[in-house]
Amino acid sequence: MKTYRWLTLSAAIVITVLEAWLFTGASASQIDSAPSDDAVGRGQTLYSSYCGACHQPNGEGMAGVFPPLKGSAVVNRADATKHIDIVLGGLQGARVSGVSYTNPMPAFGATLSDADIAAIIDYERAAWGNHGSLVAPAQVASERARLK
Repeated sequence: MKTYRWLTLSAAIVITVLEAWLFTGASASQIDSAPSDDAVGRGQTLYSSYCGACHQPNGEGMAGVFPPLKGSAVVNRADATKHIDIVLGGLQGARVSGVSYTNPMPAFGATLSDADIAAIIDYERAAWGNHGSLVAPAQVASERARLK
């Protein structure tokens, strides 16, 4: 997938959704529609509240302390399942680009709704040059049910 550095975040999200639909064969229910500017702002606000202190506002994390989301293979992967699972269930002991991260990431499955988690994940997948496929609240709900 191409990187669109010169476009606004909203335009990049629309292009990402269209590319996912055209080139990966994802169904309309998996993609839904591109988030509105309000949804993007909501995802950014939720990210700032729940994720930004560790992963930093720029998504670069803190080397050896909290892993980066900017350029992350998990965040940029077409299949968002692992990304959803991490946000729902938390994670400890991740190894990213040869660096071990032992600080635990809390689970947000009991704290945030499916829509909130989808908004955060969509923000992370479209910000900082990332290009992961967007997710719908229904995908989060499905993973939540599978993990129980």
